[in-house]
Amino acid sequence: MDRELERRFLVVTGEASGDLHAARLIEALRTHGPCRIRGVAGPEMRAIGVECLVPSESLAVLGFAEILERLPRLLATRRRLLAECDRFRPHAVVLVDYPGFNLRLGPALKRRGARIFYYIAPQVWAWHPERAREMARWVDHLAVVFPFEEPLFRDAGVPVTFVGHPLLDDFGPETDLATFHQTLGLDSRRPLLGLLPGSRAQEVARHARILVEAARRLTATRPGLQAVLALAPGMEIPAGVDLGGVRVARGLTRATQAFSTACAVASGTATLETALFGTPLVVVYRTGRLNYAIARRLVSIPRIGLPNIVADAMVAPELIQDALTPEALAAALAPWIDDPAAREAQHRLLSVVRERLGTPGASARAATRLWELAA
Repeated sequence: MDRELERRFLVVTGEASGDLHAARLIEALRTHGPCRIRGVAGPEMRAIGVECLVPSESLAVLGFAEILERLPRLLATRRRLLAECDRFRPHAVVLVDYPGFNLRLGPALKRRGARIFYYIAPQVWAWHPERAREMARWVDHLAVVFPFEEPLFRDAGVPVTFVGHPLLDDFGPETDLATFHQTLGLDSRRPLLGLLPGSRAQEVARHARILVEAARRLTATRPGLQAVLALAPGMEIPAGVDLGGVRVARGLTRATQAFSTACAVASGTATLETALFGTPLVVVYRTGRLNYAIARRLVSIPRIGLPNIVADAMVAPELIQDALTPEALAAALAPWIDDPAAREAQHRLLSVVRERLGTPGASARAATRLWELAA
């Protein structure tokens, strides 16, 4: 193939969800014509042939304190990407989420003459609203995945398009209901409690014991209740956590979300997925005391759960930091397990989340905007 006909893209992401969304964007981008893509890539991007400069797994951080531990690696990656921009001369640089890194990298790339496409906006509306105005100076186009973000960034002067949420592009459980029950030895006639402690080792370590203890309290008075702890591939049960009768589901997170009667879910993308399935959920989160103290000073919104932010209403109860106890969690989940009417009412509340996220096709719409920018 004539390399002169290719369009070159430098892609940067640093989280598992960003890696997945970037991979879908790249697949859609390739339908427009030949392109060469390299950058910071996770397993999903590498699997579709992206030239990996730095594995994104090596950059993932959780909380403010951990940034200090990874700072040398982050700085080295930044230097490498700036040098690569000069050598590779991409038609466009694609920054995918990962704001702690990309919001600092983007302006430096812009000073080198790069055209910047930002996909999945940094949540400046939660942390630093003034950063939206700063982004107007260096972002050539921003593709946002939440509808309320479009007017926010447009008013700040950022060229922006709401493309819809990429979760809707390929949304469904990993397996069917019967296979899910058979695989885990579950009884389809009995209610099921889903426990989702998070996708990172630090989150699992902080949440698993509390979630399992809440399940134990609920099953003690409800002998028919079953509980499943959904773990991402590679995650292990933290030492000292007694599972009792709680089953472990690996690689079946969406099936757990879809087929559970109710769920306890660590704050993040999984809460949005659970809401899209219509499954009643409690949003939970605990972090280190230093991280929490810093976040309390910086966060400017009253809710942290993505379903609540999208709905602009408390459609999923939140138990954060010290409020997250086994007793409180069990009390929040109990009505949905015991009362079909309460469960159905919660399902109706959650329906607004799907309504507001647009229609499938986010990856294709974002790819079209990116291809136009790179022309």
